[in-house]
Amino acid sequence: MKSVDSFIEVLNEERNINKMLLEISIQKKDFIINNKSKEMSSLMIQEQNHIKRIIELEKLRAGIILGIQKELDIPNITNIKEVINSVNEEKSKEIDLLAKELKEVLKALQNNNNLNNNLLNITLEYLDLNINLLTSRAEPKTYGKSASEKKNKGNNFFDTKY
Repeated sequence: MKSVDSFIEVLNEERNINKMLLEISIQKKDFIINNKSKEMSSLMIQEQNHIKRIIELEKLRAGIILGIQKELDIPNITNIKEVINSVNEEKSKEIDLLAKELKEVLKALQNNNNLNNNLLNITLEYLDLNINLLTSRAEPKTYGKSASEKKNKGNNFFDTKY
């Protein structure tokens, strides 16, 4: 049952790291709203470090699953329910609780990340609009001028977007 205990430890650490990522995503939302790009950079570094650790834990968990398969003589484990159904009641409840908590945290994290993505898109559209307003020509665009006059007169660095 050493592999099952290791599996529980890995699930617990994954849940805790994802909770930290959730807190970071909430902070990112505030930084996006309040236009705090410098603070956002430090959060992104923290987020990357947590993601690296989750990748390491996923690899470790895959190895532990192989150990559980051998210990409990299960031919192939494809989901966590198979582990829950194969261990004693105490470990089963503990794994089930961790899995449910992890699922809830991941769902909240996904929702916050989607919100942050939408906020960033709105911010980018706003910036694009402002750039276009600042770089657009003062004269109205009309028909009738020759192509050479249009080509030489007031070329902008940015294309205007309508």
